[in-house]
Amino acid sequence: MLATVLAVGVPVAAPTGAQAAPPQRAAATASADEPRGLKWFQERHGLRPTGKADRATAEALRAASEAELRRTFRTPADLGPEERANARTVIGVGYGAQIPEQGLVIALMTAMQESKFVNYTVPVDHDSLGIFQQRPSTGWGTPEQITDVPTSSKSFYGVAPFGSNPGLIQIPGWETMPPGDAAQAVQVSAYPDAYAQWEGFARELLAVEGPTVEPIP
Repeated sequence: MLATVLAVGVPVAAPTGAQAAPPQRAAATASADEPRGLKWFQERHGLRPTGKADRATAEALRAASEAELRRTFRTPADLGPEERANARTVIGVGYGAQIPEQGLVIALMTAMQESKFVNYTVPVDHDSLGIFQQRPSTGWGTPEQITDVPTSSKSFYGVAPFGSNPGLIQIPGWETMPPGDAAQAVQVSAYPDAYAQWEGFARELLAVEGPTVEPIP
């Protein structure tokens, strides 16, 4: 998991409300051989192309446009290694709590929209922290709890033994909601139409990583 990442003060985006057909994944219209991924993003921003989300890369990701982020992250392989590890933790916590597959997808698309699975340990927007951009001041836990990926994942799912906010499984009817709407019901974001764009990505991420993830109690 990413331990010490600084972020800039750019507003955090939020969910969407389309369901009829799953939203197109970030790069559905892009050519498969076009440049993408963290190394491409880093080169584009004059950073060392390490393929890892270090502090400077994390700051640049927070400031990037939605279009650039969709171009950067088209498949799970475009995530950095620590971010994929964080995604595996989200999945493992879901398995441990016996969350249905739909709930895992909602958690993954939420973290993808909020942070690209970068574990921000310095506030980004107000006092938002971690991969879900949860805020200590609004009842999501202490900074230490929020920046611990297993703990913040439990908070999102609604299985943490603390906090005053409803997690996913406390949202009435979440199983049948459009996934973006369910994400918004938990996050209460100022950008309620942004989560759904990552649904296809999240489903692919779960398909790629899920089979080898052990449950996390």
